[in-house]
Amino acid sequence: MFDDVFGMATRCAENFRDGVHDSFGASMIADVLDPILKEIDSLRDFSEEFQRQALNIDRVLEEARKIQFKDCGCT
Repeated sequence: MFDDVFGMATRCAENFRDGVHDSFGASMIADVLDPILKEIDSLRDFSEEFQRQALNIDRVLEEARKIQFKDCGCT
């Protein structure tokens, strides 16, 4: 999800950079666009880590269910 958002934001920022050649435009890039891109990138990293942790938790829970199932003699 954040990959798509980051890609779109990057393209928009690049289009803006290509069309602006004054100090106001440079200020917009430095003060608005670059921080937005950094924030989206941070959210993308957070989302990837969250997905990894969620998978690890699911694996541990599945193993616990198997152990519980085996221990109760419900085979």
